[in-house]
This record gives sequence, C-alpha cells and structure tokens, in this order.
Amino acid sequence: MEKYLHVKSCDSTQDLVKEQLSLHPTDNIIASCDHQMNGHGRGQKKWIDSDGTLCFSLSLQAFKIPSFTAMELAVIVCQFFHQKNKKILLKWPNDLINLNGKKCGGILLQSFAHQYIAGIGLNLFFNEKEFGGVFDEPFSFSKKEWAQELGQFIRDNRFQDSDALKSQWMHLCSHHNQQVQIIENEILFEGKFIGLGPYGEAQLQIESEVKSIFNGTLRLV
Repeated sequence: MEKYLHVKSCDSTQDLVKEQLSLHPTDNIIASCDHQMNGHGRGQKKWIDSDGTLCFSLSLQAFKIPSFTAMELAVIVCQFFHQKNKKILLKWPNDLINLNGKKCGGILLQSFAHQYIAGIGLNLFFNEKEFGGVFDEPFSFSKKEWAQELGQFIRDNRFQDSDALKSQWMHLCSHHNQQVQIIENEILFEGKFIGLGPYGEAQLQIESEVKSIFNGTLRLV
C-alpha cells in the first residue's frame, strides 16, 4: 500500500518513515515536512532547512547492486528536474550540483527491516557561498505536493540495468576527467576522476595507477 505522510515540522523525515514501517512493514512510505529541525547530511554534517528546502524520505528496495542505490536515486532526481527544464549535475558519491557549481541537494541512505530509507534534501531555491538552489529565483510551492510528485517519480523510474545506470551517472558527472581530491579515512588522494568501478567506487588516475576509493569526500583541485 502506498502511504503519504506530511507534517508541519519534525526532527527527521527518515524517523517518520521508520515509525510507519514499524507499524506497517509492507507499506511504501513517503514522508515529508514543511520544516525539518534536525536533518542530517553525510558524516556529522547538518542539512540546513530553509523556505526553499524540500525534505522528504521514502522507503524502497535496494538497487540490485546495493552500493549503487543512492547514485541511482540521484540520477532519477536529475531526470525529474530535466522534465521541468532545469539541469543539475552530480558529484561523487551522492551530491546534486547546480550549474553554478554549488551543492543543491543530497541523498542519505540507511537500512531498516530488509529495505532502505532514502532521505532526500533539495534546495529548490537558496543562495549562500557553498550552497545554491535548483532554481535561480524563489517561488511559492507546496512542499507536500512536490515531495509526493518527486517520490512517486522515483518509484516509477527505477533502473533495471546497471550499465545503463553507470552510463547515465557519468553523463551527469560534474567532474569527469578533472583533477580532484578525495579524503578517505583521513587519507588524502589526488588524481583525475576517470569513472566508476563495479560497486560505484570512484576511480582516480594517479600517475600510472588507477586507485579505487569506496567512501570519502570529494572536492575539485
């Protein structure tokens, strides 16, 4: 059963989905809010909530290669905005980047009861030094309606083929063949980003060696 839940405010929409799955473990849940008080980014980072921010979570099954699941969702989000005539790009592993090079969204996964809960944060409009929005100007919108529309678009457009997914992700990559730095377990690697490995790991060309990095924070040099 498909279930939509929207609240005025909450600590985390992922927690709302957990609560619903605890009561109804077979339901497909999409939970959203007007204001998220304690949203999380990757690591210890906080997700900043604003009037232009869309925060929602949904329950789903993993992609057939589970480590590609967040990347799959990021590609589908890009496709959703392409239908609205807005292009956004991707930064490894699961960040969404606007055409000004600023982060405008991200995806955070956690496992729960044999499935995943995907937390999605998007700045529809926002402008700070490091963060930006999908759209250039503010506009009036319903966070409930946008979350339901995008959540259902994700459900309806899941990938079946891993090669097609990798191809689409690379097509949207904002730093393909560029010099980058990735910090993994406090170790800094620097090289040219040349692609994705079989599990979604970053592949860096470092002199004559190709280094595979499975987790970390990427920035352009």
